[in-house]
Amino acid sequence: MKLSKLLYLAFAFKTFFISAQFGSVATYNIRYDGHTDLANDWSERKVPISNYVLKNQIEVIGFQEVLSNQLLDLQTLLPQYKFIGVGRDDGQNKGEYSPIFYDSTKFEALRSGTFWLSPTPEIPSKGWDAALNRICTYALLKKRSNPQELIWVFNTHFDHIGVEARLRSAELILAQIAIFLKDPNTIASLNDLNTPVILFGDFNMEETDAGIELIKAQFKDFSCLRIPDPKKGKKYHEICFAPTFNGFTKTSTDDKRIDYIFGTDSIIPFECKVDTATFGLSYPSDHFPVLVFYKVLR
Repeated sequence: MKLSKLLYLAFAFKTFFISAQFGSVATYNIRYDGHTDLANDWSERKVPISNYVLKNQIEVIGFQEVLSNQLLDLQTLLPQYKFIGVGRDDGQNKGEYSPIFYDSTKFEALRSGTFWLSPTPEIPSKGWDAALNRICTYALLKKRSNPQELIWVFNTHFDHIGVEARLRSAELILAQIAIFLKDPNTIASLNDLNTPVILFGDFNMEETDAGIELIKAQFKDFSCLRIPDPKKGKKYHEICFAPTFNGFTKTSTDDKRIDYIFGTDSIIPFECKVDTATFGLSYPSDHFPVLVFYKVLR
């Protein structure tokens, strides 16, 4: 190979990584502190859960099923992280949170809030055939090392009963994301229209459900690898990672993949992990955490 071509490839490789924004994001349903599970109590589970965040140096993580006492524990155990979120029952501190924790040494929140998964998303409410109030917490984060690097993150927990509610929730979140991306209050330039978006959480749906298919029509599923498959008349087929729900048991009878991390096309995942490590006689939660390392192409 000619020296000039080698120099060109080296320059292109260097330019690619200079122009890429690197990061890590995770989703983790930590199971509410109910004291009724046949597993470890929250007082024991909180340490391995927080250690998981610290060990992996996760920049942004969305938790689900977090009660106010659990939120306080996580704040104590993750001192360099700030959180965004409210209780779903009153918009303050009652009921479960779906908080976003972010490393405050690396990010600043420019805008944040919560909306309810219902026909009245601006107030605490239950939607459609849902059994409970459900919410989506969001934030526009700015990288401290480079103010030009912005990213939207949305963390949610869909209803476990309402089939219509899950589909309508997917529609609502996609509509809200589209509104935020065009909101003049958060757009400083035309470049901000292309701000990358990550959507993660416990969706209580499997891959074949209509709500997941709807989301995947607009966002990439970072837990799946796309493999070209021209023989089947498709551009690709997907090979997806392990189940994320374990039910606190080591048997695979009820295991399923219901926790996801989705993102826009400019976000390129280069590693995805579903952590199945045990703790004591069981697991730290009845869900496994999902972690994605990514780069954003600019």
